[in-house]
Amino acid sequence: MAEALATLDFGPAERVVRVNGVGSDALGHDLAALPLDRVDAVLVPKVERPADVDAVVEALDRAGGTQVALILTLETPRGILGALAITDASPRTAALFFGPGDFTAATGGAMTPAGLAFPRAVVATAAAAVGAAAIDAPYLSDVKDGAASGKDAELARELGFSGKCVFHPAQVAPTNRAFTPTAEEVARARTIVAAYQEGLATGRGTAVVDGTFVAIDIVVMAERTLRIAAEAARRDGGAP
Repeated sequence: MAEALATLDFGPAERVVRVNGVGSDALGHDLAALPLDRVDAVLVPKVERPADVDAVVEALDRAGGTQVALILTLETPRGILGALAITDASPRTAALFFGPGDFTAATGGAMTPAGLAFPRAVVATAAAAVGAAAIDAPYLSDVKDGAASGKDAELARELGFSGKCVFHPAQVAPTNRAFTPTAEEVARARTIVAAYQEGLATGRGTAVVDGTFVAIDIVVMAERTLRIAAEAARRDGGAP
């Protein structure tokens, strides 16, 4: 891993390394072995309390990784219930990642949309509270089933996740599609923003678009759609 980070050209891709967790001597060994100036973020497993975040930050700083961001994995009942305090623990938290395996092992719940609805919603909400990204777990029920993986990604997007891990090449395209606004969604978002701005210009703070009442909260969502579409276009080398 260290050699790959030091020698390969990753282009615009973010370089994220999963390290061993807090409480393990291996965490310090991991950080010492990595060329941290070539690492954008570390993915930290089984974060359960703010003190875990503090420990990772201290370990990174000792190793010279003061610029490295954190992706914190919430995958235990304690971690889920402490999500907001954990997310608030460091401004270097760039994202939360949900891990359902250990969570369902601890609760006895099912790894189904209904069984995961609560922890997923908590992760997405805690991330949104501090402006961090929320990354959903990969679809593991049938890793080669791209259609099923895509449906699971659509559900994650509906819950407020900004992305999703993938486990198999068959999952990449449907997951990207799920999190990329469609042409129709982009067109409607542009219409909403334009109608709202026109209303402001005439002294009104609201508008009506195709029968839908539009106020600032709807505009914020429309602007988010346009930002995501622009980012996806840059990723794909096209126009939004």
